[in-house]
Amino acid sequence: MARQLVGLASCTLGEVKNRADLLIYWGANPMESHMRHLSRYSAMSKGMYTPEGRKGRKVVVIDVRPTPTSKNADIFLQVTPGQDFEIATVLRALVNGVALHGLTDNSLIGGVPLAKWQELAELMKQSSYGVVMFGIGLTQSRGKDLNIEQLSTLVSELNKFTRFYGIAMRGHGNVNGSNQVMTWQTGYPLAVNFNRGYPWYNPGEFSVVDMLHRKEVDAALIIATDPGAHLPYDIVRYLQSIPTIAIEPHKNLTTPWANVVIPVAPAGVGAEGTFYRMDNVPLHVKKIIDFPYPSDVEVLRSIKERVSNVKNRQRAGL
Repeated sequence: MARQLVGLASCTLGEVKNRADLLIYWGANPMESHMRHLSRYSAMSKGMYTPEGRKGRKVVVIDVRPTPTSKNADIFLQVTPGQDFEIATVLRALVNGVALHGLTDNSLIGGVPLAKWQELAELMKQSSYGVVMFGIGLTQSRGKDLNIEQLSTLVSELNKFTRFYGIAMRGHGNVNGSNQVMTWQTGYPLAVNFNRGYPWYNPGEFSVVDMLHRKEVDAALIIATDPGAHLPYDIVRYLQSIPTIAIEPHKNLTTPWANVVIPVAPAGVGAEGTFYRMDNVPLHVKKIIDFPYPSDVEVLRSIKERVSNVKNRQRAGL
């Protein structure tokens, strides 16, 4: 939602590995959530212009508590939960030289003295190639998409002084894929409604939780996700009361109560396809073994053909 409004200056993980001399992990703990990230793509990796690896980089962690990632950082700023928007706003002011009247070096911003944020602002401006990698600690705290809006604007403003980029530390494998394809097809990454015959974007109205909460949905097709594990309890209860079809390679908390479960081959194991990495780079994944079930694509294509046949017969009056 934030990127739809203000955009985001971003880069690939290959550029992080080869060029970045300043890494900021904000609301993210990749040593536990993305265990090969630091060694392969960021802090500890050796690149073309970063031959010393970790020795040639400055690592900053902004988080609400100490983590394994913060223990290996050069600078750890432990902030007050829910203050990310204020912190990003102050950093924008410091980067742009805006006077903060009434504040002293010891004034606390998000639980950290202003002097520390001044040091970070100067460090960001003086870096040769900086990258801020943000996780759900930032996106799911108070402010949510507004936090990312401020951070994205900060990244854009830093490019007046140096090369600076932002990367979202996405969660599950290929969670970025649906956003990429939806944007490619419609111009919008999520919350898209097609009932007018064209894409219509309105988060809060056409988001899954909102539509289910208003009980506007009378049937659901669930593909490669597990609402039984991730959606609120009352939403799951409503899903259980309507016809639900699950296309899923393995058992999860949704499949026991879905009306129809269509087993499919797991992507990247029993089916080939395109995988979108967290930095939006598409990668082709091969099939490793033959599987007794069809792929998601084959199932959806078959459903689409049958729906088209029914519509054609209805138009013909058959």
